[in-house]
Amino acid sequence: MSVEVINVTKKFGSFTALDNVSLKVNSGELVALLGPSGSGKTTLLRTIAGLEFPDNDTAQVLFYGENVTSIPASERKAGFAFQHYALFRHMTVFENIAFGLRVRPKATRPPEAEIRERVEKLLKLIQLDPMAKRFPSQLSGGQRQRVALARALAVEPKVLLLDEPFGALDAKVRKELRRWLRQLHDEIHVTTLFVTHDQEEALEVSDRVAILRAGQIEQIGTPEEIYDKPASPFVYDFLGNVNLFHGRMKDGAVVIGGTEFATQDAAGEQDSEAVAFVRPHDIRVTRQATGPALAATVIRSNAAGPVANLELKRADSGEIFTVQLSKELFQELSPKPGEEVFVELKNVKIFSDDYSI
Repeated sequence: MSVEVINVTKKFGSFTALDNVSLKVNSGELVALLGPSGSGKTTLLRTIAGLEFPDNDTAQVLFYGENVTSIPASERKAGFAFQHYALFRHMTVFENIAFGLRVRPKATRPPEAEIRERVEKLLKLIQLDPMAKRFPSQLSGGQRQRVALARALAVEPKVLLLDEPFGALDAKVRKELRRWLRQLHDEIHVTTLFVTHDQEEALEVSDRVAILRAGQIEQIGTPEEIYDKPASPFVYDFLGNVNLFHGRMKDGAVVIGGTEFATQDAAGEQDSEAVAFVRPHDIRVTRQATGPALAATVIRSNAAGPVANLELKRADSGEIFTVQLSKELFQELSPKPGEEVFVELKNVKIFSDDYSI
């Protein structure tokens, strides 16, 4: 069941939440809507769900080619799970999952035996079958969210829509649940869109990621595509840490502090000002320069965690930048505050448009 949004515009007063947005999600695909607060990702999800309606007459929302733009949420057959679960406190886990089936009109309501069978299958799918008779207050946050997802799946939705489903959970539980969500999706293959502001979550779980900014889609692609080949400075900066080095273009390379570095897809006119984007893990630190390098002074280091982080200051300009090293390289280098080192910039990216962080 594919989902397509065509030329959707949505305003709230003078604020434009969606600005002529188009997006297609293929059948069985899991797509993350990622972006900062106010970028329009939740409004887009709610428009697909039928909880919001486009302002413009030319907009369309299609479910498997069928135009559902003017159809209310109750008739779109979309499953929706919220950040805060919205479980009924007076109902057991079993009855919460069965709720959407029991409230159907008599003509479309499944027989009781079928309801029970469907709920029991979902309880096994979310690995909570021993807790069927418990109430939401007797569950952990992660377990409640799994119940909320099962309730959304019970009505056999054409599309599953998740609005920051793990936002209310702590970091460890979030990691466990996003792995579980990916496994669940691989089992049921329902077309899924989920909103998140967590870059790591989007990159780990989804088939494709749509990055929104100011009511528009800045880029959409696989996690590898958007991380390795960002379409704009905003995407590059939004997905992980980045250092900016100011320089000038020369023969397809960039000159920074008098040193020439190769670039990826160099953009910019010859001898024009340029800003080089370099991720912290793409900087090599040495005690002696063996190629094009900048001199820098170690300010501080932090080796807690899976990688070591260095804060360095350029010798020529005094600008501060960060470097990530593996634990092995960090131990081998053993940098001390105040010590001079050399840095080589790898995978340097230049964008033609102006940008500042």
